[in-house]
Amino acid sequence: MVNPKVAEKIDELRNDKLHGAGWLSRQAISILNLAIGKSQARTAADFIDEARMVATELAQARPSMISIPNYIHQFLHQIMLGVECEKDLDSLKIWAQAKGNELVKLSKQAESRAIGYGCGIISSQDTVITCSYSSTVCRAFELAMRNEEEFCVMVAESMSNGEAFGEITARRLEKHQIPVEVIPDESMRLYVSKANKALVGADSILADGALINGTPTFRLAQAASEENIPFYAVCESAKFDIRGYIAKASEPELGFDKTPPDLITGIITEKGIMQPSLVIAYIETMASSSQ
Repeated sequence: MVNPKVAEKIDELRNDKLHGAGWLSRQAISILNLAIGKSQARTAADFIDEARMVATELAQARPSMISIPNYIHQFLHQIMLGVECEKDLDSLKIWAQAKGNELVKLSKQAESRAIGYGCGIISSQDTVITCSYSSTVCRAFELAMRNEEEFCVMVAESMSNGEAFGEITARRLEKHQIPVEVIPDESMRLYVSKANKALVGADSILADGALINGTPTFRLAQAASEENIPFYAVCESAKFDIRGYIAKASEPELGFDKTPPDLITGIITEKGIMQPSLVIAYIETMASSSQ
């Protein structure tokens, strides 16, 4: 039986439509850590069963955000290693929570490095077009502004489920004195020609290099391709869909769409800029190392 407070946090994760996949992944790790702290298990076997039950709930909470099950899978793997080396249940719980905290730290570090590379494609006099809301993309813009690059941003209104996510992006950028214009979704094609590059976030990267992200990412990528404007996605590599490569990739949730790899110029991660065609080789390496 899942602890009521843990169940409440899982519901909040499931229903959170504001935060991006990176933030929600770290929240998922923290929820599993909370479950470990509140565990009433009396044996290691019961503790493992409880952790697996919570992990399953977390992994299924947001199917379009593959970094959540990726990090939860890593966390469970670390817990299983702890079973082999820790002598008692209390020590195992301490081990597990420490590993959870390490994962949160590693995620933040990977995101920061990806942001640094994302910032690197932004130069003075650029007009960058984006859509939806991504804290990673916003932080790349904010870093570019701190580096004294003079650029402006256009963001599609990105209406989804009654919420204008582009407006959220604009409000955040305005706080950092970044020139930004919100454009209607239906007029996006008219504005793309005024930009010289497109930069979006990512909720998942599939094995074939396709991108899952909030609408209207696919339409933006199509328009950018027609205007010969480079289109980039920025994310940490934990958003690469290892489990979909092994089994079957899930379909995007409502409010998200899939952008095929031929419309993507590059995927910016903590390791640099990757061509979509190279994603499969990278995922194969990740998958073999996790076994």
